[in-house]
This record gives sequence, structure tokens and C-alpha cells, in this order.
Amino acid sequence: MKKVSIIIPTYNNLSYTKKCLKAIREKTKKDLYEMIVVDNASTDGTQSFLKDQKDITYILNKQNNNFSGACNQGAHIAKNEVLLFLNNDTEVHDNWLIPIINVLKKEKMIGAVGAKLLFPNGTIQHAGVAIFDSKVPEHIYRLSPANKKYVNKKRTFQAVSAACIAIPKKVFDLVGGFDEYYKNGYEDMDLCLKIGKAGYKIIYEPKSVVTHHESISLDRHRYTIRNLDLFISRWWETLSDANIYFKEDGFNRLQIFFFNIKYMAYVPDKYGTVPNNILKFRKIYLKWIKVILFFKKIKR
Repeated sequence: MKKVSIIIPTYNNLSYTKKCLKAIREKTKKDLYEMIVVDNASTDGTQSFLKDQKDITYILNKQNNNFSGACNQGAHIAKNEVLLFLNNDTEVHDNWLIPIINVLKKEKMIGAVGAKLLFPNGTIQHAGVAIFDSKVPEHIYRLSPANKKYVNKKRTFQAVSAACIAIPKKVFDLVGGFDEYYKNGYEDMDLCLKIGKAGYKIIYEPKSVVTHHESISLDRHRYTIRNLDLFISRWWETLSDANIYFKEDGFNRLQIFFFNIKYMAYVPDKYGTVPNNILKFRKIYLKWIKVILFFKKIKR
């Protein structure tokens, strides 16, 4: 059985960190993992709390090294052959780790494994990441019911969310870890594409389930445009694959069109779109889609 180093970056939000650690302790066999917490200069008592935890290896930063920097620090001191990066605003479910370990054991050339992430209300937060024609990576089927067949398929993606991602340490080191130029956004997408470019597979494992409160950190989205600008400029030639998954899952052209509007994200101005215009465009088309679906229903 592979042992795992669970690496958790923190920045304030101590109440979430406590819930995260409690869930890991209650729902994971102790002989399977070590816990490493890297704190980014929290001011809410997190560092004092960590000093009292006997089963945790911790790093207490004097400045905020952001998500990527903290993860790299944790990876550097990890003792095990598998690195599992986990956000501190997550709560793992029963039997969450074994399915991930099994994928790592059984699959050849495996580079990363992602879990099924749920919002607190039970809907899908992450079931794999698809890349749309805009070259923006999005969580496919976000807000869908968690019992749908298409979110419960174990399959390959070009990327999965680093809110819960397991990576063999040798692969992580090979690709150079997280790029620290990114500041709290798209560094996980960048890392996954580097892993894929190196010839390794990225797999989504829905049997591993984790609740994710998502984006609770202060100023979480401050650098979104900057990060996205870097990501798109670096990975512009990456295959847009969202419609491939929609077709594979049995959706017709109208439904696929609806999905593309629903998940449409904004792109920096240099790529020819303006966020506000995109939002207006999306609202208009959503109304038209509802009208079309209404009249189709009447005809039946």
C-alpha cells in the first residue's frame, strides 16, 4: 500500500482548517499518511494552533507564499512517494483515500488523480476539468446533481482540481512542481498540463469524495485575470475538449450549446472579449434557450 504525504496550505480561516484535520483523522487509516501543513503567515491563531498538534509536521511562514509556494514547500519536506495536495476548506468523506491509492497502484504512467468534490449542499463542484473553445479550463458539470452518471465515471482529463489532487513525487519533481508565478489561481491547471505534456495520465476518480467549501480565502480572486492571461498565453495550442465529453455523455447539439453558454468564462481583453459583454451575451442566450425548450415541450 502506497503511503501518502497530505500537504495542506493554510492562510487564516482556522475554523475550516480544524474541520479539515478532524475529517482526515476520523476517516483515514493512520498508517497511510503523514500530514504537512504549510501556513502562509496567518494572523488568526492558526500558527499557535499548529504548534499544539502532535501528529502534524508544519512550516510557519513569515510571509504569504501563496498556494503554489506553500505546496512546493510541503512537497520538499514530504517523506512519502505520493504527494496529496488538499485545500484547508475541504472535508474528506469515508473511504476517500483508498480509491486514489488504487488508481496510483494499478494505472500505468499515472501522473495525477483528482477526487469528486462537492459543494456543502451536495451538488458537484468538481468532476474533472474541461477546456472550452476560449481555452479557459472549467469544472465540467459544476452544480450538477452528484448522482448523475456523467459525474460518476472514472476517466481521463487534461486537468483536475488541486483542491484534492494526488501526484507521485517523482512526477511532481520531474515537471518542476507548481509554477510560483501564479498567485492563487490556475497553477493547478498549469501543473496538470505539464504532467500531460511529459507523457503521464490525469485521472478523475469519483469514488473519492470530498466536500469543498471553495474560495473562502480573503482576496482569493485578486489575480485571476493575471493568472488566466499567463495560462492562456502558455497553453493556447492545448486541445479544447469540453464538447468531446458532452458528446460522450449523450448530450445533443442544443444541450451542448446550452452547456457552452452556461459555463462560459471571461477572457482577458487581449483575446478579444470583455467580461461584462460576455455576461450580457450569456444572459440573452440563456433566455432564448429557455424559450426554445419551452416550445419544444409544447410540441410534444
